[in-house]
Amino acid sequence: MVDSRAAEVLRIGVVQQPAPGPATAAEEAERHIRVAAGSGAELVVLPELWNIGYRLPTLAEAGSSDFRAGARRAAEEFLARIAEIARELRVAVVATYLGVDGDALGNCAALVGVDGTVLLRYTKVHVARFAGESAFTAGSRLAAVHLPRRGGGSVRVGLMICYDRVFPEAGRALALAGAEVVLVPNAGPLCGNREAQVRTRAFENQYAIAVANYPNPPMGGASLVCDGIAFDPDGASRDMVVWRAGDEPTVGVVDVPLGGLRAYRSAQPWGLADRVPAAYGR
Repeated sequence: MVDSRAAEVLRIGVVQQPAPGPATAAEEAERHIRVAAGSGAELVVLPELWNIGYRLPTLAEAGSSDFRAGARRAAEEFLARIAEIARELRVAVVATYLGVDGDALGNCAALVGVDGTVLLRYTKVHVARFAGESAFTAGSRLAAVHLPRRGGGSVRVGLMICYDRVFPEAGRALALAGAEVVLVPNAGPLCGNREAQVRTRAFENQYAIAVANYPNPPMGGASLVCDGIAFDPDGASRDMVVWRAGDEPTVGVVDVPLGGLRAYRSAQPWGLADRVPAAYGR
């Protein structure tokens, strides 16, 4: 008798579309989410800072109370609309936005559940100050949460944003938080070496990763999904990349073999089982 759990899949929608204008960000997000949901996706990921079209704020804007008030309203309205869409379609969404916390601006993502509830708010920890992000205040915590699935059960999901994926410590923090799937809104080139970083995070932590990037121009696309299963049941090496976009606009809908990943995680020591934290120092 075949264990049906081994055949369980998580269908993820990866939005690789041009950055919207701020006035149309929610409308365009809805259009892409509907495309993904229409193909059966139960979880959809947007690229980085979608609600402002990846138009980075300046230091002067960050210091303006009027600008921050407007940004706060825009984020609230955007997330409210995403919640409505998620609830209507019964699809979870990683929505990205310019966040405001007191006097600080943050590069943020929210995991919105299938009932429209915001399950996790995340602020990018590794701020790319060399790439125009000096106006942002860094977040302080990486976290994972249980995402209830519309058919029952749940999956443990963590978030990173773009530059976070460069740091092994960030990836490992999510593994230690129990992440099975890590979702990465991105805005930047994904060359071969950067793809290798993504594959490495998936391999060393035994989780699936989905990266949603903007297309070319100017970011080059190449969004990808790794399923985190580096070896088949017979021990043969396999390609973890289950989907990779070209440089053109697209909405990818990808099946991640969640049951197979869970079986692999329980059988292999690569992730956390053989760690020796006392030997690592700082």
